Amino acid sequence: MNKFVIEILSPQGIIFKGELSSVSFPTTSGMITVLPGHANLVTKLRGGEIVITSSNVVKKIVVSGGFVEIANNNVNVVAEFAAHSDATDKQKVDQAIQLAKYMKAKRKEFVDISAVELKLKKSAADLKSGLGIKRRKI
Repeated sequence: MNKFVIEILSPQGIIFKGELSSVSFPTTSGMITVLPGHANLVTKLRGGEIVITSSNVVKKIVVSGGFVEIANNNVNVVAEFAAHSDATDKQKVDQAIQLAKYMKAKRKEFVDISAVELKLKKSAADLKSGLGIKRRKI
């Protein structure tokens, strides 16, 4: 058999589904290339490009992480984010950068709230200890 079936899923939906002759993935251990008859494997996907080769046509899909499962000539990919490389344009990149900045700002607000809460607890403890309550010696 010289082909296998692949399905790439993300929260946006099915990004790619079809028969391939080879595919390369960026994993946490490095790049791996899957050919027909590959051994069963489950591995973590890191950010990068999935390179798909089918009938001498090469397609690239950008992913931000996820998991890859290879079993019985079927490859299933679950990605945190995935988009066709040719579909990523400047506007989408700018939107992603703005979203990242917004999320970073929200996280800072959360951290600041935690710091304020910690200071409040410390102040309450200081207040209790500074009330002038004397302890009796036994």
